Amino acid sequence: MNRHLQLALSVLLAIGGFALLLALVAYKASQTGTTTPAESHPFGPAGAWIAYVLLRGYGFAAVLVPVVAIGWAVGLWRDRDLSDPSKRIAGAIILLPVLAGLLHLLPRGVGDWLLTRWDQGNLEGLGGAIGFWLCAPVNGWASPGSDGGFLRQWLDTAGAAVLLAGLGVFALWLMDLGLVAWTRRLWYLATTRRAGSVGSGSAVFPSGVYQAPGDPVANKARATTSFRELQKRLTDHGELPGPNDADEILAAIRKQREALDAPPEVVAQAQPVEQAPVTSDQRPATSDQRPATSDQRPATSDQPPAASDQQPATSDQPPAVSSEPEPAKPATKPKPKPKPAIASDYALPSPDLLQSPKERSHAAHEQEKQQTSKAIEAAFAAFNVEVSVVGAMRGPTVTQYELKLLDESMRVNKVEGFEQDLSLKLGTEGIRIVAPLPNRTTIGVEVPNRTKDPVVMRDLVDEIDPNVMALPVVLGRDVIGRPLILDLAKAPHLLVAGATGMGKSVTMNAMICSILLFRRPDEVRFIMVDPKMVELSGYEDIPHLLTPPITDMTKAHAALDWACQTMDERYEALRLSGCRSIADYNALGEVELRFRLAKKEVQLEDLGSGAHMPYIVVLVDEYADLMMVNKEVEKSIVRLAAKSRACGIHVILTTQRPSADVVTGLIKSNLPSRVCFRVVDRNNSRVVLDSSGAENLLGKGDMLFLQPGTSLPVRGQGVFLKDAEITAIVEHARSQGKPSYDESIAKAGAVAMQGGGRDSGEESSDAWKLDRKFHEAVQAMYRYDKTGADFFRRKLGVGYNKATEYVETLEDLGFLSGAAGTASRKILKSWDDWIDLLKANGVEMGEEDDLYRPPFNT
Repeated sequence: MNRHLQLALSVLLAIGGFALLLALVAYKASQTGTTTPAESHPFGPAGAWIAYVLLRGYGFAAVLVPVVAIGWAVGLWRDRDLSDPSKRIAGAIILLPVLAGLLHLLPRGVGDWLLTRWDQGNLEGLGGAIGFWLCAPVNGWASPGSDGGFLRQWLDTAGAAVLLAGLGVFALWLMDLGLVAWTRRLWYLATTRRAGSVGSGSAVFPSGVYQAPGDPVANKARATTSFRELQKRLTDHGELPGPNDADEILAAIRKQREALDAPPEVVAQAQPVEQAPVTSDQRPATSDQRPATSDQRPATSDQPPAASDQQPATSDQPPAVSSEPEPAKPATKPKPKPKPAIASDYALPSPDLLQSPKERSHAAHEQEKQQTSKAIEAAFAAFNVEVSVVGAMRGPTVTQYELKLLDESMRVNKVEGFEQDLSLKLGTEGIRIVAPLPNRTTIGVEVPNRTKDPVVMRDLVDEIDPNVMALPVVLGRDVIGRPLILDLAKAPHLLVAGATGMGKSVTMNAMICSILLFRRPDEVRFIMVDPKMVELSGYEDIPHLLTPPITDMTKAHAALDWACQTMDERYEALRLSGCRSIADYNALGEVELRFRLAKKEVQLEDLGSGAHMPYIVVLVDEYADLMMVNKEVEKSIVRLAAKSRACGIHVILTTQRPSADVVTGLIKSNLPSRVCFRVVDRNNSRVVLDSSGAENLLGKGDMLFLQPGTSLPVRGQGVFLKDAEITAIVEHARSQGKPSYDESIAKAGAVAMQGGGRDSGEESSDAWKLDRKFHEAVQAMYRYDKTGADFFRRKLGVGYNKATEYVETLEDLGFLSGAAGTASRKILKSWDDWIDLLKANGVEMGEEDDLYRPPFNT
C-alpha cells in the first residue's frame, strides 16, 4: 500500500473510531424517541440509532468495535506489521459475540445502572441480545421459567465460560496482537528486577548484563549472544517498545553493539597518582580522527565504573597512572595499519557528515511478494511454461524472484524471451530475466517494487575497510540489498554510461566523496575534466586536486599527455627500485629506497616521483564531448587505461552517448569495469556491456554493473548523495588546507592553447624554424591556396593536434587571419614574406632544396 494512502486511511479510521466511541458513551435510551421526553444525541439521530443497534445487539461488548478501529489506525500510522488483514478481521468478528457471552455470565447486579441507562433490563446482562441468546440465566427475573441461553442449556455456566474463553483465545491468536511477546517482556522485567534486588554489590552495565564487581570470572565472561536474549535485553532498555519485525530488531542490535564497542571513560583514582609522559601511542584520539575499527578496539577495563563524584579524565590530559603499578594483563596487539611514507596533519572527515537512513519496516512487502509470485506463475502458465517461484529477495528498487522450471525438457533461452510479456501481464516496466542465476539451478526474474527505498551513503560507508581497499568507491546496492563497493585500484578503470538524467553525475559525486572520506591528499590526487563546467566546479580548492577542474577542452588533452608522461616516469622509478606496483614502492620507505637506488648509482632526487607516490584519479565527466573537440585524446586515454594500473593512475570516464564511435574497442578492452544506466536502445547497451538489458532499466539510479573478470552484469540501485552532504565533505576538505597545484600541468595547458605540446612556450615559439614538416605545410598552403587543420592533415599525414599547431603558429606569425566561425582563414602575407622571415631568423636554405622554391610559376 502507498504510504500516503496508508496515512490517510489511518486518520480516517482514528476519526471514525473516536466518533463511534463517543457515540456509545453518550447514548441514552431516551435519545432514540422511544421514550418521552426525548433527548438529543451529540451526533444527532444517526449517531443515536447507530449506538442503539450496537448496544442492543452486543451490549457493552460493542465498545470493541471502535477500539479495534483505533488500534488499526495506530498500527497503520506506525507502519506496523498488519499483513493478512482478513484473518485479523475474522478474529475481531469472532471475539465480539464471545465477549458479549462472557459479559452475560457476570453475576447479577453488575452494571445495572448501564442497563437502566440503555433501557435493557429485560436482557438481564451486559452482553446485549447476542449475549442473552448465548448465556441468558436460567429462570431469570425478567423471564421466569425460561431454560436460559443456548450455551447454558447444554454446557451450564462453567462449561459455557470455558468454551467462550477458548474461543476468545483463538480470536486473539487470529488478531495477532503480540500478547505473547508482551507477556514475556513483563515476565522478564519482573524477574530481572527481583534478581537485581538480591545482593548489594551487583553492578548493572548498559548492555543489561548483571555482574558482581568483585567476581573476576563474571567480569571476564562475555554476555550471551542468543537472539532471544538480545531481543529481551533491547526491549528492557526501550529499544523495542512494541511489536516489531526483524528489521527493527537488527537496527536496535546495531545500536546496542555500537554502545558496547564505545571505549569506557577513564576515571581518576582516589589514591595519589603520577603523571606519565604522553607518547605518540598514548595520545588520545581527537574528534576529527576516524574511530577505531573492530580490529583496533581499545581494551575495556575489568573494573566497574567509578562513582559519580569522581571526575573522568578529559581528552586533553593523559590517562592517570597509579603510583603502585599493578601487573597488567597481556593485551592482544591490534593489526598494524600500514602508514603512509609521508606524514600528514590532514584529518579525515567523519561519516557523521552524512545523513543517516530512515528506519523503515518492510513487513508489508510480504503480501506484495506473494501477489507478484502468483502473477508470475500465472503469466508463464498462459504460455504453457510450468514454473514455480521458490524464493524472493527484495532490494531497494527491484525484487528478484527465483523460478524453477517444472518441465526439465524446457530450454532456458525460451524463458529469456518473456520479458515483454511479463511486463504486460504485471503492468510494469523494467523487468529483467537472468537465465540462469550464477552458480544456481534457478532462473531470476527482477520485478520493480511498488515502493522504492532510497540508497543512502551513510550505512554503506560502514561496510568499507580502509585497510583493505586502497581507493574505495561506493556505487550502491544490488537487487537483494548487498553493498556494491568497488576498489578502484583493482578495477582498475571505470566506464560510466547512460542517457541524460539517469544518474551518472550523482554516481560520480558519490565516488569522489567516498574517496575523500577515506584518503588524504598525500594518498590520492585528482585531475578533473568537466566539459559541462558545473558538475565538478564544486570541488575547487580542495587539497586533493593536482590542477583546478579543467573546463577548456583544448587544455584537457595537455593534462592527459601530462598524465602519460607521469606514468612513464613512475614506471622508470619502479624499474630502478625493483618494485612491481605502487603499493610495493610506497611500502619501501625512504631509507630502503635510497639503498636500492644507490646500487644502480641513482639518487632519489633524480626521480621525479620522490619517495612516495600518491594515487592519481583522472575523471572525465563527458567523454563524448571531449572526443568531438579533439579525437587525439583517445590515444592518451588508451595508453593510460592499458598501462597505468601498476603505477597508481586510474581513469573514470562518463558519457551519455555510448555509441561505437565514442566507446571504441580499444576503450572497452582496457576498461573492464563498467556501469551502465538506462540507455536509448539495445545497441548502446551492447556497446557498453556487450549484452542487452540496459534499455529496460527504470532510470533514476537503476543500473547494471559489469565487474572485472565477469561477463554477466549485476543489477543494482545507485547511491543517492544530497547536495548538503557533498558540501559538508568538500568544506571539511577545504578547511584542512589549500591545494598545491602542479605547475607543469598549467604550463602544458598554456602550450596547448598556442598549438604546441612541448615543455615551455619559448621553445614552441622557435621550434618552427627547424621543423621541415611545418615548412612543407607553408609551401602546400601557398600552392593550393587552402588553410585549415583538416587540409594539413590530408596533405601532410599528420595528426589533428599537429595540424592545429601549424595553423595557430601561422596565425601567431601573422600569415593567417584569426578564426571567424566556420569561415576559412585568409592568407595575409606572400611567399616572399615567408622567405624573408626565414632569412631573418637564420634558417639555412639550400639552393637545390625544392622546399624553399616558389610553389607556383610567377
